[in-house]
Amino acid sequence: MILVTGGSGFLGAHLLAELTQKHERIRALYRDQKGIEKAREVFRYSLKQEAPLFDKIDWIQGDLNDPIGLSEALNGITEVYHVAGLINFEWRRYPELKKTNTVGTANLVNCCLETKVKKLCYISSIATLGQNTNAQEQDPFDPPSFKDPYALTKYGGELEVWRGAQEGLQVIILRPGVILGEGYWRSGSGFLLKFVSTEPTWYPPGGTGFVDVKDVVAFAVALMEGAVHNQAFTLVGYNLTYLEVLQKIGHALGSKKAPKRKIPLWVGLIGHYLDFLRAWITSSAQRLPKAYIHAMFEPSTYDGTPVTKLVPLTYTEIDKTLNRIGQLAPYKIN
Repeated sequence: MILVTGGSGFLGAHLLAELTQKHERIRALYRDQKGIEKAREVFRYSLKQEAPLFDKIDWIQGDLNDPIGLSEALNGITEVYHVAGLINFEWRRYPELKKTNTVGTANLVNCCLETKVKKLCYISSIATLGQNTNAQEQDPFDPPSFKDPYALTKYGGELEVWRGAQEGLQVIILRPGVILGEGYWRSGSGFLLKFVSTEPTWYPPGGTGFVDVKDVVAFAVALMEGAVHNQAFTLVGYNLTYLEVLQKIGHALGSKKAPKRKIPLWVGLIGHYLDFLRAWITSSAQRLPKAYIHAMFEPSTYDGTPVTKLVPLTYTEIDKTLNRIGQLAPYKIN
């Protein structure tokens, strides 16, 4: 039997939609009941008859920092997809990020070893590559440097997974780029679509790697079903500047006007400091952490081809991905 942590999240929901087509029962760990309804929406997007498949899921409310609960959830489980994690770029939230992304992963690895789980797939991030963006595996004696707590704590999670491999657990680590897909429209790629729907006049000059959510799921399942283990792979189908991806999203949403003005870094930094002041006065979350600003202004490229040499899969064309998402997005405002 298979367990998916973070089953009520964006990637977890898409992964469940695929796994329920292949297996009779799937167990999923979740924290928030509202997330389950969002996951059901993903099933409606992906499947013609979502109810019978969605009903295959054995939902268990749990926490990565509850070892007793984790051990119970892992009872009878042979494979685990560890998708759960916290995404935030504020250093003031470092303790919370470490507790979830690093300590929580350590707890899961320990429980997998205790309950004799055979194989674990850990969904990490290209952020753990640091500045060495084309590296596939890090030298533990020369770790990368990080500008944000999310990357640091996800890297810590990777180290815990490698520890599990040393103790006999078969592992796969996947580092996807920015994941594009349908559903969860108020975050991730949904935020990008909403931003483009407003027809902004400016754009940041940086760039990064992008990948279709269906490709992440397909590679994860193929690697878990195959003999490959104790390896890490970058999942990036296309490297694009932010201007290029905004233009493509605009076309997918019905020829939205593309931004024409490149915003300078100093303007972005001023926005960060004003946002920092607002967050401090109101005791609310930052919307523009400094690491987020720098990421938008730095061009980064990633090599996602090595994994395609091990499994018979290719990346979906970016235009095909965005056109599929654009047809479903609630932001096509003309």
